[in-house]
Amino acid sequence: MVLLMESKPNALSSLGRFCATSTERSRAARIRKDTSNSSGAMRFLMPALVALAVLPIGAHHPFTPYYDASKLASISGPIVELRTVNPHVVLIIDGTGPDGRTGRWAFEGLPPTVFLYRGLKDYKERLKPGTTITISGWPAKDPQARAFSGREVTFADGTRMLFGHLTAGASDSWQCADPCPYTYPTVQ
Repeated sequence: MVLLMESKPNALSSLGRFCATSTERSRAARIRKDTSNSSGAMRFLMPALVALAVLPIGAHHPFTPYYDASKLASISGPIVELRTVNPHVVLIIDGTGPDGRTGRWAFEGLPPTVFLYRGLKDYKERLKPGTTITISGWPAKDPQARAFSGREVTFADGTRMLFGHLTAGASDSWQCADPCPYTYPTVQ
C-alpha cells in the first residue's frame, strides 16, 4: 500500500483521497461523515444546553417572599389568555377575587415543559380562552398585585388538572440574587 503525504490542516478530510484500496476509501468516507454529523449536532446542542442550564436559574424564584401560603383561595370565570413561556405558564382569568375586586387575575403555574413531562400534552387545548374554570392558588403578598401562585384548575364538567404545586412553598428551594429581579405576572 502506498500513501501519499500532503500537508493539510485537516488530515481526516483528505484521508479518503490517499487510501490505496476502495475498502479503505469507503471507511475513510464513513469516518468523515460520522465526524461531520457529530460536529453539526454539537454545534447545535451546546448552545441549547447552556441556555437551558442558565435561563431557569435567573428566572425562577422562591414562593414564600411573594405569595401567602396561609390563604388558599379560588376564583371562577372565563379564561382570557394563556401564556406559555418560560419560566412559568401564566393563566389570566376574569372573575371576582377573594377580596371582592372584580377583573382579571394572573395565575402563575408550572413551567411549560413540566406539563408535557407529566403527560398533559393537551393543556393548551383545555385552557383555551373562553373556557369557564375555577382555579385555586395562593394570593400575592402585595395587596395591589392581581396575581396568584396557581394550584389546580377545575373544569365545568368536574374534571381537574394540576396547574401549579399542590403544596405552598414547594418552590422555596429556588434562590434569587439579592435583590431578586422577580415581578408578578402582569394583567392587562
